[in-house]
Amino acid sequence: MAGASYLLFRIDDRLLHGQVALGWGMRLHPAHYLIVDDETAGDPLACSLYAAAAPEGTDVACISVAEATAAGFHGPDPESTVLLVRGVEIAARLLRAGIPGPVNLGGLHLRPGAVERAPALFLTPEDETTLGRLVQEGFLLSAQDLPTTRPRPVGNWIHGEGGGAR
Repeated sequence: MAGASYLLFRIDDRLLHGQVALGWGMRLHPAHYLIVDDETAGDPLACSLYAAAAPEGTDVACISVAEATAAGFHGPDPESTVLLVRGVEIAARLLRAGIPGPVNLGGLHLRPGAVERAPALFLTPEDETTLGRLVQEGFLLSAQDLPTTRPRPVGNWIHGEGGGAR
């Protein structure tokens, strides 16, 4: 599904919440939020709760990773859509399937084995390895919690196959 980049392609373990809907939404004015998450796609109640959190006048779709990476997938216009995924590995699958970046690393919160690399950005060694490989493969990724903060390109602080902060 190569083509136009998404208005925002964000990794955030909370998916659609105030920081995304208000902080990014007020700046970007999306018409659509596309949540690519197997768990949410299989739970209509969860998807309806995310839709209720979206700004008025926007719509929310929840699809599985398989749907998003299927040949011939046609979702909402990327240029008016915020694409949200829960983790680094899902973003990597989408990028490698041809869904265009760049990717914004937003909120990944404390979990076992994760270390804080930026405010509200906790990465596991596996996350860092995946991010390092994505950078080596030429994908653009940056950490930025809000549009008012300066983006930190991942290539500046993740390196090589083993990751690790510089």
